[in-house]
Amino acid sequence: MLFRHTLLYLPAQVIGPLFQLISVVAWTHVTSESTLGVITLVAATHELLQTVFLAWWSQFVLRFFGSFQSKENLDRFYRTENVVLLGSVVIQSAIAILILWTTISPDAPVVLSVAVVGYVVTRSFNLYIAERARVRHEVAVYSIQQITGPALGFILGLLLIHLFGERPEWPIAGYAAAQLAAVIAVLPMTAFGWSVGPFDRSIIRQALKYGVPLIVGGGLGWISLNASRFIVSHMLGLASAGLFAVGYGLGQRAATMAAMLVTASAFPIAVRRMEEHGSKAATLQLTDNGALLAAILFPCVAGVFALRAEIVHVLIAGPFQAATLAILPLAALAGAIRNFRAHFGDQIFLLHRRTPVTVMINGIEAAITIIAGIILIAKWGPMGGAAASVIAATVAAAASFAAGLSIFRLRFPVAHLARISAATAAMVGVLHFMKGTDTWPALAFHIGGGVAVYVIALAALYAPMWLNNRRPQGPAVQFVDRG
Repeated sequence: MLFRHTLLYLPAQVIGPLFQLISVVAWTHVTSESTLGVITLVAATHELLQTVFLAWWSQFVLRFFGSFQSKENLDRFYRTENVVLLGSVVIQSAIAILILWTTISPDAPVVLSVAVVGYVVTRSFNLYIAERARVRHEVAVYSIQQITGPALGFILGLLLIHLFGERPEWPIAGYAAAQLAAVIAVLPMTAFGWSVGPFDRSIIRQALKYGVPLIVGGGLGWISLNASRFIVSHMLGLASAGLFAVGYGLGQRAATMAAMLVTASAFPIAVRRMEEHGSKAATLQLTDNGALLAAILFPCVAGVFALRAEIVHVLIAGPFQAATLAILPLAALAGAIRNFRAHFGDQIFLLHRRTPVTVMINGIEAAITIIAGIILIAKWGPMGGAAASVIAATVAAAASFAAGLSIFRLRFPVAHLARISAATAAMVGVLHFMKGTDTWPALAFHIGGGVAVYVIALAALYAPMWLNNRRPQGPAVQFVDRG
């Protein structure tokens, strides 16, 4: 069942992020640095507002919606849900406009302000409906919410720019229109209530008690991921923020997309091991999960580094190339470290319900991101923001793994990491000697060749283990078929 559900949700988990990745590249060809800076900062602002003003409710629903099954309980829930949603989008919209007028674009025209409000409201509903659909196993509803905004919004944004010119309001308006279409499309497909209030105080109290600690961790995580964008904008201007956004966004999204290929079903398996067989079995499963994650992330980051010049020259418009070339490999490395920690190291604390430890680690990363960001951006410009992210992610990962190793005896899959590193090194070595022009066919050939070399090398390194039908010996836990 787990494998089947993973396949059902996979299109939404891949197509939406893929279009987000494509949009980062496309905007460099049709927008200016300052326009891209506005788009990036508006999206980042909403991520924070969503985390603070709605994520607490979304996480509560994700965990406890199943307890509201009777007609009376559902009526109480729907009335409260509508109050929370409407109150949240009003607050988010007001703060988004305030940030737009004071920080992002003080001279913002009315059209941009309206587009930002539309984006904030529709995106909030998109994200919430998607989370609710996961609880109800409404795969179609979830997929529509996750895919329509990034895909159709990107297309509408390009069309509006073509019709009305290169201004930040048009891409933002395109996303808002697509997100609204996604909300309208799923209304006949899911259950909801029309009544707004009176809300149930006991539900609100329960939701706040459960969700507020998650807000703190989520807010700190947002700072780690996005603070550098705002520091660059404040210290160097919107144009520099736009230059920074391309390389930083590409690197982070590349690492995240790679991680998503294996993380969707990995942690639930560890949870099941914990429930059925106890802590030791769950820890073994986490170690295997970490090895599988490394097998995806290592070649991804190494490939970005080895092919960085081709990727930038083929994909990115001229004015953005120099900054992207400097920032992209650092951003990919920071994203890989952050994902490896989040989907391996930090999960030992989630298994044992020690979430304050993860909040503390997120706090360390956020503080270093801000302090190192201010210092390094002043010294090196936008590239300093990416370097600060690498430093912060590395320190946070070291803290996470040190705590996991000492408190819960989390183990590194050392034998697996050695094989994966060797196969990655073979891939990079071959790519180093593959020469070609900066063209789409050459880039595609080099990517395909690198993947082939990595897979062949990895298979050769694991062949003795497979032939002997046993796990490799080493100081860490290795892969095992647990059914």
